[in-house]
Formats: sequence, structure tokens, C-alpha cells
Amino acid sequence: MKEKMTSGEIAKQAGVSTKALRIYDEKGLLKPVGLSEGNYKLYDKNSLIILEKIIALKHIGFSLEEIKSSLENDEQSSIREILENQLEMMNQKIYELQKAAKCIESALARFDENPDWDDIADIIRKMEMSQGADERRWYAADHAADGIEWYEKIFNSLSFEENDTVLDLGCSYGLLWRKNWDRIPKGFNVLGVDIHGNWADDLYNYLEDNRETLPEGSDIQIFFSNLEKDETWEKIREKKYYKIIAHYLLSYLHDDAYFIQNVAQVLAPGGMFSVNHYGEAVKEYDFWENCLSEAGLDISFALKKRQERRQADAEFEALLSENFDRVEKIALPGPLVFDSTDALFDRVQMKYPEGGKYLEDNRDAIEKYFETVLLKDGSVTVDMDSTFYHCYKRER
Repeated sequence: MKEKMTSGEIAKQAGVSTKALRIYDEKGLLKPVGLSEGNYKLYDKNSLIILEKIIALKHIGFSLEEIKSSLENDEQSSIREILENQLEMMNQKIYELQKAAKCIESALARFDENPDWDDIADIIRKMEMSQGADERRWYAADHAADGIEWYEKIFNSLSFEENDTVLDLGCSYGLLWRKNWDRIPKGFNVLGVDIHGNWADDLYNYLEDNRETLPEGSDIQIFFSNLEKDETWEKIREKKYYKIIAHYLLSYLHDDAYFIQNVAQVLAPGGMFSVNHYGEAVKEYDFWENCLSEAGLDISFALKKRQERRQADAEFEALLSENFDRVEKIALPGPLVFDSTDALFDRVQMKYPEGGKYLEDNRDAIEKYFETVLLKDGSVTVDMDSTFYHCYKRER
């Protein structure tokens, strides 16, 4: 190899165009080491090494700005670290693209209903909410302190029996059934209701492949329809159900009262309706309010959040009491364990998004408290629970 190369020579050796070299020069990524007597830009062996790195980083998705930063900090990061960071970033981009694609698929699946743009916007909003729910579940699984599958806890709380007739409203991916497949009783019949274009399509395929492994006399069917439409409820009202489930559904609906009233009409005498509502998580709010207060912060935003959730709970309980003979609150424990200040800070931000700027402004004080108090003896467990309402209709 020649000690000095012109733009054309180094470009040919690296397999790039001279135009690319000009761009890298303009952006400050690769400067010539000198000029020839004829005023041609010259490059050396080290220039070729830098150019090969630029080409490699560009090929795996680095922007020119990111490449420049990598070159400037070349001695501070190992090749492995650079590649691992890029892989993590690209996997996140892939996930975001997959989520966007799923939203489009959800919208396309509804085109036979002749939607307008308001409908499409609502479909995409609900799909994004569903994806957010998935992320929260994965997050909870990653930090679970007791090692017990969440949907096993829910299944246990419902006291299913042989020959139960069950209506699963907003069945989605069907984790309640998938995670407890071997525990489904005999003669157990479920009708799941959801719309096309979400995780219920996957559940439908799962059932087609696995239905024959259900116990004798048991079956799970999917009815694709919109729970906010009268015609859906006309079909559902053709029979009564001894147990009705509506978990993680209400935030997708526009009219809670309409939904609850229809549920009450199809619940059999002596039956039970299980529903949850995003209200006050007492134990966890207690924990964070105490932490933030001990860290010296003004917790007025946290107290406001608690009051809002408490009011929402009271209104929802009143709605349930209007439609059912007895309402019980069931608290299922779901403690989470954290082993770093970053993880704890992410959690407190997740619980108080409305206080995000204030929390970020006081991040140093909060993380110092986490490090010196909460994590001084190792990981910390946050005791928390989720509230489910079990609503009953008396025997007639």
C-alpha cells in the first residue's frame, strides 16, 4: 500500500465514492492529511482505518453525527461496547417499528366496517394502549419479587368450578387461559369477546391449535365484535353467564356506565362479575410518598395524584353498587424488587408522570436517598397490590 493516496485511490480501496469522501470531510469525520503538488487531497494508512470504521458504523445504522461522536471518543469506548449499545438501540427501533406495524394491521382489519378517520385514530389509540399494557406486564415480570405468575394469582382468585359458563370481555391475548391451561376444569365453557386486529386474533389461532387438549366438555370460543355496539350485546344476551370477566378493559371504553349496565343484564343469578379499575394503589403510593418526603421533596403532586385516584375509585364503586347486589374489593399482592437507583427512579417517574419535570430537577437528591437508604443493604422490595372488584347478583 502506498504511504499516501489520493481521494480516488482511497475511495476505490474502501469501495466508496469520492462524493462520500467529500461528505465525510465536510462533516469532520475524515480530513485529508495533506495536499499533493497538484493540490489533490491526500490520505494515509490511518485514514483508511478510519474510513473502514465509518463504513462499518454506517452499515449498522449509525448516523453521521453518531459516527463523528464515536470517532471523537474512540479511546473511551471499546468496539464491543460500541456494538452492544448500537444493537440495543436498533432492537428498540425494531420494536417501535413492529408496534407501528401492528397498529396499521389493526386499522386495516377494521376496514370492512367502513371506518372514517376518527375511527382509525381511535383504533390506533387503543392498540397503542394495549401495547403499553404489554410493556407494563413485561416490566412487572422482570421485577416480580415473589416469582408467582400474575395470571395464576388472578385465576386463583376467581374460584372457577366444573361446568362454569364464563364470559371473557376484552379477552385479548388470553393470558388468563394460556397461563392456566392445565387447570381449566371439566365442562368449562368460555366465550371471549374482542375486536379483530388485536391480540385476540392470536388467541383465536392458539385455540384452533390447542382446543383438543382441553378437558372433557370444555371449550373456549372467540366472538369478534365491538363491546360499544348495541348489536354486540344483543348477541351476548342470548344466554346468561355464571362468571363474567373484564380485566384491563375499561380504559379502552368510552362509556363505563353503558358497559356495566349491559354486564349486569347477562350475569346469571348467583353469578359473579370480576373487573378492575385503574384507581388508588394504596401500598405503593404510601411507599413513594414516604420516600419522596424523606428525600426532602415537596410531595403535593403525589398527594394530588392519590386524591384523584381515590375519587375515581369512589365513583366507580358507586357505579358498581347501582348495578349489582354486592360488591367486594379483592387485593392481589404483586411486590416488585429493584436493585439499582436507575430502576427505582424509572419506577417513581412511571407512577407520577405529571410530576416528571419536578422529579428530574431533583434527581440527584432522590437518587442519593435511594442509594444511601433504600439500597444500603442490597435490593429493595416495594410492597404493592392490585384491586379487583367482585360483583355479585343474588339468587332469585
